[in-house]
Amino acid sequence: MVEVTMKKILEAMKVLGKNMNGEVVTFDFDHTIVKSFLNKSANEEEIYQFGGVNKEIIKRIKSFKQAGKTVLIVTSRQNHLENGDNSVKSLLQRLKINVDGVFYTNGEPKAQKLYELGSILHFDDDPEERNTIEAYKKTHRDFNITVKDPNELIKDIDVVAKGVIITADGLVLCAQRSDSYEWDAPGGHLMDGEEANYAFWRETKEELGLEVTEVQFLDKTETTWKGVTKDTYYFVGKTDYTGEELEGIIDLQWEVSDYFCASYEEVMRKVSGNSTQHLTAVLQLIQQQQELLESRQPHSKNHRIKKKRMIGLGGSRTTGAKGLKRVKDFERSKSAPAGFGVLEEDDGDKPKRKFKISIISDIDEKKKRKKRKKKKKSRKRRGSYWPYWGYSTDSSDSDGGDGGFGGDGGGGGGE
Repeated sequence: MVEVTMKKILEAMKVLGKNMNGEVVTFDFDHTIVKSFLNKSANEEEIYQFGGVNKEIIKRIKSFKQAGKTVLIVTSRQNHLENGDNSVKSLLQRLKINVDGVFYTNGEPKAQKLYELGSILHFDDDPEERNTIEAYKKTHRDFNITVKDPNELIKDIDVVAKGVIITADGLVLCAQRSDSYEWDAPGGHLMDGEEANYAFWRETKEELGLEVTEVQFLDKTETTWKGVTKDTYYFVGKTDYTGEELEGIIDLQWEVSDYFCASYEEVMRKVSGNSTQHLTAVLQLIQQQQELLESRQPHSKNHRIKKKRMIGLGGSRTTGAKGLKRVKDFERSKSAPAGFGVLEEDDGDKPKRKFKISIISDIDEKKKRKKRKKKKKSRKRRGSYWPYWGYSTDSSDSDGGDGGFGGDGGGGGGE
């Protein structure tokens, strides 16, 4: 086994050596070249939804190749989980992007691999990865690398994606703008190359620190703000957290001054006379689809399936990483509260819990609450195995490349 692995590494290094035709430039893959987010299909299966590409990054890859640079992909994906049409190499071929190699860090930070490859320029969307690389430079003085955020290369376009979030217990989440203090639907402008559904997912994560687990399209329309008419997409996002549990999850950014969760009727009373056109429109659409407001059990069968996949069978960066063991027993822990067992049956007879949401207006108390949230907020889940569905791309900018070889690598206002 060791001999086979070493043979693969030596072969990859040999091929890479032949392709070392200049300075080395490296790129992350997920959310840097291709964008995606976790979504649910019509039959409630979890999929990673294609959300567009970073056109500027693709242009730079082709430009670097034409200039004689060695272009490599360094991804934190798990190499052993790569297969078929969902692998990095297959996606590169489908995008017609030609690179000199693909290297996997298998969930480990990329700094050491970039150092070994001699990269002088690296593009990565993950701020944690960028910080780690900068720290590694301080202990390796011969590591002369520049690290850039790929999203700084793309601009917003005049298309808007907005929506509200429905909690596991059927409450509606609204956000308050920090500029006008109007109640608003989370979301914002699309970035060039993005799909509208991904933009809503991204903006929700940026504004609230919350990754919604399901995005449903509601409607497309035109809205006008400050004399400019824009295409606008409305969505509803769902989360597996209850309104009460969100207290320790939400992390408000500068664009949002506050948020609250309440029943649809209470939301309508709360925002009356002080809501943006987007929130008003989304609430009207939700009213027309009452099934979206049906109370959802916070720890349903689907939630437990997700937990089983993530902690035992899924492709997260930590699964199978050094020092961690793959979970085999999915029975509820003795210390876990009722309803948390991964394989337990649903108990539809249990009464649904009700609670009252209060709005904190005192500034000092808000600061204390935000400080508590930051302490509770879990560490960002690092990149993982990313299968794509609904895949499409404009091939007019392609150069007919074959995708290259893959070395094992050893591892505002109303808007």
